[in-house]
Amino acid sequence: MSARRLLPLLLGVLAVLLLPAPAVAAPASALPGTLKIQMVPPIKGVVVTVDGNTARSDRQGRLHVRVRNFTGLDQRFTVVPTAVSPDRRVLLDRFRGSLDHGVRSRTVEVGLRTVRRVWWRYADRDGAPVPVERVTEMRLRSNTGEVIELAGADLARPLWVAESRTQQGPRGLASKQLYYVVDSVMVDGTSVVNRAGHKFVPWERQNWLIELLFFKVSFSASDMFFTRRAGDGIQLTRADGRVQRLPFAADGTALVPDLPRGTYTVTVLGGGVSFGRPVSISRDQQVMLSVISAVDLTLVALGVLGVAVGLVLVGRPALRRRLRALLPRRERPTGQQVGRWRRPLRVGLGCVVVVLVLASIGALAARPVRAAGEPVPTTPAADPAPVLAHYYIWFNPTSWNRAKTDYPQLGRYSSDDTEIMRRHVRMAKAAGLTGFLVSWKHTPQLDDRLASLVEVARAEGFRLGIVYQGLDFSRKPLPRATVRADLELFADRYAADEVFDVFDKPVVIWNGSDRFTAAEVADTVRAARQRLLVLGAAKSPQEVATYGSALDGQAYYWSSADALDGRTRDRLAAMSQAVHLHGGLWIAPVTPGFDARQLGGRRVVARRDGETLRASFAAARLSQPDALGVISWNEFSENTHVEPSERFGARYLEVLAELLGASVDHDVAMDSQQAYDDHWGLPAWGAVVASAGALALVPLWVFLRRRRSPEGAVPPAQRGADHDAEAPVDS
Repeated sequence: MSARRLLPLLLGVLAVLLLPAPAVAAPASALPGTLKIQMVPPIKGVVVTVDGNTARSDRQGRLHVRVRNFTGLDQRFTVVPTAVSPDRRVLLDRFRGSLDHGVRSRTVEVGLRTVRRVWWRYADRDGAPVPVERVTEMRLRSNTGEVIELAGADLARPLWVAESRTQQGPRGLASKQLYYVVDSVMVDGTSVVNRAGHKFVPWERQNWLIELLFFKVSFSASDMFFTRRAGDGIQLTRADGRVQRLPFAADGTALVPDLPRGTYTVTVLGGGVSFGRPVSISRDQQVMLSVISAVDLTLVALGVLGVAVGLVLVGRPALRRRLRALLPRRERPTGQQVGRWRRPLRVGLGCVVVVLVLASIGALAARPVRAAGEPVPTTPAADPAPVLAHYYIWFNPTSWNRAKTDYPQLGRYSSDDTEIMRRHVRMAKAAGLTGFLVSWKHTPQLDDRLASLVEVARAEGFRLGIVYQGLDFSRKPLPRATVRADLELFADRYAADEVFDVFDKPVVIWNGSDRFTAAEVADTVRAARQRLLVLGAAKSPQEVATYGSALDGQAYYWSSADALDGRTRDRLAAMSQAVHLHGGLWIAPVTPGFDARQLGGRRVVARRDGETLRASFAAARLSQPDALGVISWNEFSENTHVEPSERFGARYLEVLAELLGASVDHDVAMDSQQAYDDHWGLPAWGAVVASAGALALVPLWVFLRRRRSPEGAVPPAQRGADHDAEAPVDS
């Protein structure tokens, strides 16, 4: 190779060895930059630190902070627990993805948990303040399941509670506001709020007003057999065991203006003998108590003594003769004979008369005096068919925030509350209803609620049927395998339970059966029909004919019917005829009105102050139903409810009760007389009369033993001329 060719090659090698190599570009994540943050929720004043730099969010919850690089930024980034206001604190909850994504000017979402300081005050039903010192304990529960129990000094202090948290959504992080319900407020050993009846959202309100159920109660006492006042006062034993003595005023009453809701034991002081009586308080009321006075005891003692002396005289003829000798003699008609059996009969009849007289006096004295104009309770008329109201157990405290224009008088309850169930059952039963048709499908929550309702209904002697909800939330039918399994599950649990004894088998209405063919329906319910009566929800006579005998009958859920339209009566009659043609049960619908505009509907059927309900009831009854299905007890979204409500009061339950020949008291669940009657036993006058009767049996038993005993027999010679008889002759 020539020198001319080697020279350029040598120069190139020297350039490579001696000149510096060109720099390779560093990755963006390794370079300094600005991290952009969006706080969720957007809160001003949130402080963050990273790499020694500090930044604070603006009004829109945004901030920028310098970082030395974007690698491993999650380990160097800190949200400082900050008091963004005197009553709100923030904590880091989560990131969306990773902070390393903030490279190349991308904004990173940072989720915050907020904590809010809240406080509360107590007031009675009239808004008057209730001192916090009267409250011994309060229990709060959040919608996330957190339970807060407060007692003592904590009841008077502000409380920091979780206000919001974030969750991942399809479009990024979303802030979810939390709420709290009041489970209990304890005063004198009893809770004075409806469970979950108060709901508070800390984000919206810090100052909570908790209304306590205090009532004005007047106590008085009267003589057991007579109407005069009796006693000097009462002894009131509260649920916590505390005993309070209250004297009667000049008008003979002891007034307690702020008695907490609950059950008390009340005894009359002075005036005679008084037995402790349990009294349940749930409204302003007057409580009348009975006292057994000395006059009452003397009257009873004289009656018992008279019976005893009479029986002794019957068994002691010699004593009778001596007493008769002291009295002026009276000639009797010749030949008059009085059988030995007549005297015991006379004495026995005398005993009966005495006891009946005492019982009558006691009954008249114990009968309550009805105020002028007060309606007289009527006995429910015998209806040819059971009357069942559709009943829903879907309610949670948040349910009342959607599609509602009216709310229950009992508060915005949860269907988990067995006390609410008990009050519903008692109100419905008092109004003449036979039972509820309970909407149900197999979920853990609804299974538990149904089990609770079954226990309540069993204790109250109330009946239940089931409306099986065979449609999902999108109104699509559940698979037939699911329906079959759920019906079998229900039959295994309740087929033999007396609570479901409305007909010869428990009634289950399959809502959604019309989405399947008759053959599919028959195959689905074949096994269940051995233990259940499975009804469909057909909407026309043609549908009834289509399913024929594949079901045990039909229950038409026609909530939007306007019975003042004559076609309604004709349609129900045609439905009844079609169902009965196939030997099925027909449950006819009864409704007070309809308004589903909150659910997107347009049809409205006015209630007309009860005229719609009356016409609907008449049309349903004329269709010769096997049962009436009232739509509904508590469907508040479609406004078909008859449960007492804030808007209508108890008006529509009263109309229904009138149609059933009953009277209604929407406070029947906690009425004092009702609670007292639920306890086994006799009223005071009944106990005294029963005791007198028992005492009268003692001398009667002695007399009968003497008559039967050979040692007690009286020789005929000593029985007097009127009872002359020959002595027995040995054969």
